[in-house]
Amino acid sequence: MERKTAKVSSDFHVRFDNAYYSVDKAFLHKKVSVKASSTVVRIYSLAGELLCEWPRATRKGQWSTNPEHLPDNYKGFSQWNGPYFIQKAQFIGKNTETVIRTILKSRPYEVQTYRMCLGILNFTKKYSNKALEECCKQAITLNKQKYTFIKNTISVVADDLGEAGHRIHLNPRKSLCVEDM
Repeated sequence: MERKTAKVSSDFHVRFDNAYYSVDKAFLHKKVSVKASSTVVRIYSLAGELLCEWPRATRKGQWSTNPEHLPDNYKGFSQWNGPYFIQKAQFIGKNTETVIRTILKSRPYEVQTYRMCLGILNFTKKYSNKALEECCKQAITLNKQKYTFIKNTISVVADDLGEAGHRIHLNPRKSLCVEDM
């Protein structure tokens, strides 16, 4: 029996063994206990109450979502929602916005895409907005609007742009900063 303590993320899921399992909205941002056998994953409150039970995922990145676990208006319930990610992407550029919009529509439940959107937008912590925008442009051209494509190509795009050693971002006062890395 495997055991782990996990925190319910803003997408109403916990990550266990590279798979994602939804937990009721009442436990958003709370710690829970995950216990798993080779076939079943059970999620408990820290007080020991069984919250839900799932068949164990059979592949990496698999999502198990019970729509009853999501609030009726989950798109406005947490900081993470479609409009939040679209707004962040719009700041970077039109191509990034297009990729984020495509990803938001790519799963049965929008919340299942939030980690991918966050991952793409977080590339601006290491690479410039221009590099991410160009990478997203290539993703659109090649019809590869997926997190994995962006992850695997952004460093090459940044090198091609001659930006491998710099990061451009907004500082807390909302002015542009360029840092040597």
